[in-house]
Formats: sequence, structure tokens, C-alpha cells
Amino acid sequence: MNIEERLKQVAENSIIKVIESGGWIQPDYSQRIQIPRELMTEVWAMVDRDAVKAKLKSRIEQELADRIVNHMAAELATDIKQILSVTERREAIRAIAREHMESIMKKGA
Repeated sequence: MNIEERLKQVAENSIIKVIESGGWIQPDYSQRIQIPRELMTEVWAMVDRDAVKAKLKSRIEQELADRIVNHMAAELATDIKQILSVTERREAIRAIAREHMESIMKKGA
């Protein structure tokens, strides 16, 4: 490989590296609008911390409840899959369901 080909290869690699790293798309942070510190201090002082705490409490409780329910559902699904993995057991459950299907359907209506 001669020097011309080598320089071309190095230039191509350099350009590819810049494109891959995303360096060619950089926001101009110097042009951002600055929010005055005094304004932010005033706004922060106006925040009702008790209301924020109440909302956080509610959201955390909901998140915990959702996670517990999801965990329980996953455990149940695993148990049911394990129970139904045995062909004889699965067929026995189907037979019972078929036998009592009419009474099961009437109770739901």
C-alpha cells in the first residue's frame, strides 16, 4: 500500500470514527437559555412539600402493589405450567372441566 492509499484509508477511518461516535451531531450548549437562579429559588420555596410527599407516597404504594402482583402472577404462571406439563394431569383437569362446564357457565351468567 503506497502513501496515497494509506492516507486515504486513515482519513476514511477517521471520518467513520467521528460518525460512529455521534461527534458530528453536537448541541450548542452555549446557546441555551439560562433560567435565573433567583426565579428557581422562588419557585422552589413555593413548592408544597407535604403535597409532594403525599403524591410520592401514593405512587410508591401503587408501584409496590403492582410489583407484588406481577411477582405473584409470575409465580402462579410457573406453578400452573409445571402442573400442566404432565399429560395425564392435564387431561384429568380437562375431563373435570368438560364434565362440569354447564354448571360453571351458568354461575358466570
